[in-house]
Order: sequence, then C-alpha cells, then structure tokens
Amino acid sequence: MSDKLPACFTSQVVVLAIPNIDTDTIIPIDYCVNRERPHFDEGLFRLWRFHDDGTENTDFALNAPRFRNAEVLITGENFGCGSSREMAVWALADFGIRAVIAPSFGEIFYNNCFQNNVLAACLTQAQIDAIGHCAEINDTYEVSIDIDEKCLRAPGLPPYPFDLDGLRAEMLLKGLDPIEATLTREAEIAAFEITDRAKRPWVNPRSSSSN
Repeated sequence: MSDKLPACFTSQVVVLAIPNIDTDTIIPIDYCVNRERPHFDEGLFRLWRFHDDGTENTDFALNAPRFRNAEVLITGENFGCGSSREMAVWALADFGIRAVIAPSFGEIFYNNCFQNNVLAACLTQAQIDAIGHCAEINDTYEVSIDIDEKCLRAPGLPPYPFDLDGLRAEMLLKGLDPIEATLTREAEIAAFEITDRAKRPWVNPRSSSSN
C-alpha cells in the first residue's frame, strides 16, 4: 500500500507544452539503475533540467523557483510514449508531481501512473491551452482537482470533467496497488464464479464434479 491521494487537492501548475515526450526524456536509462526510491527525481528530465556541466538550466520550467512546489504537470499529447519504463512515473512522483494532465498518454505510462498513485487525466487540447494561458499570465496560478467528482477547476475557467473509472479512483484514494484493489472486489468475484460455474459447468469440470 502506498501513500493516498487526497480526494480533492489544490496546487500550482507547471506547464510543459510539448507533445510526444517519451519515457527516455522523462528519465534517461542511466538514471534507472543503482538507485533507490525516493531519489529517481534526480534523473527527471535530466537532459532538459541540467547543462552538461551539471548546473541547472534556469530556462527550464521545472527549475523556476515559482514552480518548485507544483504538484500538477500540464503537458502535451502522447505524454509518456516510448518504452514501458515505470521509473518515469517514479521520477515524477519522487519530484512531487501528484497529477499529470494531457490530451493523451502512452498507454503503458498511463497504467503505470495509477500503479504508483499518480493521477493521469485527459483534457482536450483546447482546455490544456486555456489552463496554460492562465498559468502564463499568473505566476501563482492554481488548479483544484476533485477525484470523487472527476473534475478539474481553475480560476477564470469552467469546470473541466475528466474520465476516471471507479477502480482506479479507489486505488488513488486508498493508496492501493493493483492486487490490493482487485481484492476489494473479492466478494463480487466469488459471486461471479459461482454463477458462471452454474451457467458453464464445462469451463471448470473439476469444480462441478466435486459438488
């Protein structure tokens, strides 16, 4: 069981409006080995956050002092594409990112987010652009994310609902891993198995013959 995500939380946003950011960009392979949690943030966007001599790139958004405590990343389409590198989500989480908002995600990255208690939510490109514009003109722009209501709210903008299935929401709110989340449905699974065996005894002949 991992840390729970609050049902509703408010945070400043950091905007990285670049499409097709792959997992190798999020964390290069060199920073995926011989490292322990919670220190994967050292490799987060390493080639963008730091110069070759190891000094910070002050022009990169995540290095701006005003974004140091941002917990919501607003980014471009197909975020997290590429390899199935779960350490990409670890790096974001270890940096303090609780939610990533994008028009679309790499499928494996999207699933990895929920396995590591990070919300991945899809909004339209127009909605992403609207939030980005507000954040650009307001140094302290914050958004509120309500997991129960599956909605993002931001000053000056209408509520933006997003899709989130019940099981994934429960994983976030209770800090459950996939196995723990599945076990919360144990009674429903058992009831289905009983009904299914009655309907299709040939599927599990050993079980039906023992009754």
